[in-house]
Amino acid sequence: MEAYIWDLDGTLLDSYPVIIAAAIKAAADAGVHDDEAYALRIAKQDMLFTYLKDVAERSGTPFKNVRERYRAYTHEMDDRIILMDGAREALERLQNAGAAHYVFTHRGTSSEPILERLGILGYFREIVTSAAGFPAKPSGEAVRYLMQKYGLKPDETWYVGDRPIDVLCAEDAGVRSVLLLPEGACVTPTGHEDRIIRSLNEL
Repeated sequence: MEAYIWDLDGTLLDSYPVIIAAAIKAAADAGVHDDEAYALRIAKQDMLFTYLKDVAERSGTPFKNVRERYRAYTHEMDDRIILMDGAREALERLQNAGAAHYVFTHRGTSSEPILERLGILGYFREIVTSAAGFPAKPSGEAVRYLMQKYGLKPDETWYVGDRPIDVLCAEDAGVRSVLLLPEGACVTPTGHEDRIIRSLNEL
């Protein structure tokens, strides 16, 4: 039976407008004024926290303070997050074909409330967030946890994400990878992707 382990931000959730707006506001609070394209490029090619650490270093502000401001701003704007085009349809289509769905995300405790608000929480057998304490991507430890718990087979398990770090996570866990790479995305593929798709409608 095929299994799909999903990233959330930028994959199932169209949340980067909120994420980047919050990051730019947190940076401005620290006296750093970047444009959104710069922050987005770092967040997508690596991680959002890489950008926040860069802001902390350039401003001389403790990273903890920058991170807390960012989190406060994102929580204020969580209700603006919507689904990626085709997300619900892909989940439904794959489930109807016999696939099981799981989540491994760097997003924290806001994950389930957002998925519930958007009406897709019920598709997932388990949601592993940053609150679970697993190492961050590119470590595949959380994916291996899901595989062991649910008896998932490596050659039938896909990790779906929108960043190179997601592909590296899949590689570390020994599962297949799908990179969601819409037209115009500021992401360079790793060359290790098993599949590259332009939209979730291709799954």
